[in-house]
Amino acid sequence: MVTITINGQPYPAEEEATVLQVAQAHDVEIPTLCYHPALPPYASCRLCVVEATRRGRTRIVASCAYPVAEGLSVETETPRLHRIRRTLLELYLAQAPGAQRVRELAAQYGVTESRFPTRNPEEKCILCGLCERVCADLIGRSGISFAYRGVKRKVTPPFEEPLENCLGCGACVFVCPTGAVVERLVGAEAVEIEPWGARVPLAACRVCGEPVGPAAALEEIAAKLSLDRDRLLICARCRRQQHGSELARSSRGRESRLG
Repeated sequence: MVTITINGQPYPAEEEATVLQVAQAHDVEIPTLCYHPALPPYASCRLCVVEATRRGRTRIVASCAYPVAEGLSVETETPRLHRIRRTLLELYLAQAPGAQRVRELAAQYGVTESRFPTRNPEEKCILCGLCERVCADLIGRSGISFAYRGVKRKVTPPFEEPLENCLGCGACVFVCPTGAVVERLVGAEAVEIEPWGARVPLAACRVCGEPVGPAAALEEIAAKLSLDRDRLLICARCRRQQHGSELARSSRGRESRLG
């Protein structure tokens, strides 16, 4: 354990922790868009910058990727940091003016419009990379990746064709901080993940016929857990009913033996 100071207040911290992790553990607010605890820090959004002082030297660092150390002193709200964040939020307003989360953060720092040109007023993607990294690092599919450079940079499936190897797991939807990635049910037949044109058929419950989940995801789970696929093709309601029936049969069997 080490002790660091954040805004004048000492806090204990694990040696392998980052400044952002310690701040969040003690309810010290540091804005961030690209950080997710399930993924290694990427430090792409830069909103989490803080002033870190160690051995008499002060630097601007990304708190999500900066490790703690004994005697480290951190300031999270200074005029210098506010200027940096305001400029960044102006850039994000130009990049993703359709993102509600970006507009809310910008308003917190007094930014209502951007001096930079806006390309698409409906755009929500800030190119944080969370969707691409969760697909590759956690799900193991690598179905999407960054393409092009500069203002043309985007996240896309290979050759910008509709995504074919999608599991329909929705991990990219859950980690997206701005709502740029969405999933839609197509009746009881499929789930679509946009903006990549992924369409994954839904598996039906073998008892009642209601959708259970994306067929590709269930097949992968069955393979990794060495399960009979039919064990997964049953919805929660039917599974509860089935379990209740098994308990009732077991109870009657015990009563008959005792009788």
